Amino acid sequence: MLYNFEVVKHGSVIQTQTIHLPHIRDAWPTIVRLARRFRERGHRIRVKDPSGGIVILTGVAAVGFTDMART
Repeated sequence: MLYNFEVVKHGSVIQTQTIHLPHIRDAWPTIVRLARRFRERGHRIRVKDPSGGIVILTGVAAVGFTDMART
């Protein structure tokens, strides 16, 4: 399934990326990469399914606290 990854700052989308993933749990490595690239406070990462529904919404600071972000 195709998922749209958006980096959002102050309500504006500043980057988008569409990736085919077999399951939504496979999104986390991409989220971690985006969080490392956009480290400033206030950035959010939003993942949408093909119908436009938000399936993941997280701040980059929150990603830094996950075990996956440390690898």
